[in-house]
Amino acid sequence: MTHGARRAAGRAGVLLGLLISLLSWSCKSGGDESSAVPCTDITFTAADTTPASGDVFMSQTGGTCSALQVSVVVNDLSGILTVGFDMTYPASLLQYTSITVGPLLQKNASNPPIALVTGGSGIVKVAISRVMQDGPVNAGSNEVLITLHFSKVSAGTGNIDFNSSVSSTVDEEVLDQNGATRPASFGPNHGGSVMVP
Repeated sequence: MTHGARRAAGRAGVLLGLLISLLSWSCKSGGDESSAVPCTDITFTAADTTPASGDVFMSQTGGTCSALQVSVVVNDLSGILTVGFDMTYPASLLQYTSITVGPLLQKNASNPPIALVTGGSGIVKVAISRVMQDGPVNAGSNEVLITLHFSKVSAGTGNIDFNSSVSSTVDEEVLDQNGATRPASFGPNHGGSVMVP
């Protein structure tokens, strides 16, 4: 075999080796993608499906296989300046991560609402208020007060609801600009059940 023929054969061998490697990598990549486990979203089923006037209740507004969004919603209530409540959630299944202020208390506001929130160990405590000079607002049909964000800890089922037990340290109430209580109802059963796959 001549020197030129050996060089050509060597190049052909290198190209063949690269081609085999490329095909092997391509097959592995395709195999990994097709064997991925499908994702099942976390779900929250609200207990209060036909809210009455003044009801403050929870509703799912988002979910993936690793996160859940539950909104606190107010139905048909006037004179809202400040809202306070605490709620329980299954800490063995979910971890509270954050809140997003909803549009209700931001209506025609020159200042953002003030929100004080603490969460952990299965309890979230919320106090949220419009600034006094912005005055109170009215909720029409099912307006979002805040959205709570949770992340998955483990699989299972449990409940998320307002905490009306004797151990509650936050009164579930809606106040007007004079500090008077508005006719809001936080229960019973204004939360719901959560299923974490």
